[in-house]
Amino acid sequence: MMFDLEHHQKILTILNALDADFCRDVSAYFGGGTLLALQYGEYRWSKDIDFICPLGAGYRKLRTDMAEKGYAALFKDQSGIGLPREFKADQYGVRFAVVVGDTLIKFEMVAEARIALDAPVYPEWCALPCLGFADSCSEKLLSNADRWADAGVRSRDLIDLAVLRLQAEIPALAIDKAENAYPVKLPLFKALTRFQSNPDYRRQCFTALQVKSSAQIMDGIDLLAADYALPPSVRTLSESIA
Repeated sequence: MMFDLEHHQKILTILNALDADFCRDVSAYFGGGTLLALQYGEYRWSKDIDFICPLGAGYRKLRTDMAEKGYAALFKDQSGIGLPREFKADQYGVRFAVVVGDTLIKFEMVAEARIALDAPVYPEWCALPCLGFADSCSEKLLSNADRWADAGVRSRDLIDLAVLRLQAEIPALAIDKAENAYPVKLPLFKALTRFQSNPDYRRQCFTALQVKSSAQIMDGIDLLAADYALPPSVRTLSESIA
């Protein structure tokens, strides 16, 4: 499968170099905003690669095998990529950089201790195990709760949730799963009200994230707003044109 953005095509090169069987064995699932951007028509640019690995037996095996075999444990083919330095591993995850062409891409295997993950899904374009819809919602709710107030994040978690909301309602079980870890509903409400009330900030977010269609994102935002009994957004002209 070809993606429109060159950076996303380079990410796919890295994904194709991974050992899918090993990822399944350690229950490491491709996720985060990059999965969503690739899955839903490249609605925005996403620069890094994140996998989610439950803390426990899977993460223990990931750490053990990488300690013994290095990158050979994770990658079946390193011919099209560069691995310029040693990986870093701790209680929070495994992190390293991958180079494709002249582009350095950050890669992280996050040790997930907050929620239990459901069975993975396998998109047509990817042989790797990926987070399903509900778990993508839970992870994004948690990420939004962590960093919604950080202007440097450019509301990407909220934008990702808006795109998820365009696909279907955010499952109640996904909300409950995240909320049981720590509060996510109030942070989402705060993120929504800030985003809806500040068109200049929205424009900055859309520009920084290379959003393909601001109107599409605002459609999802307004669905989320309706879920919270909030009024529709007052849109700019560019946000009204599909």
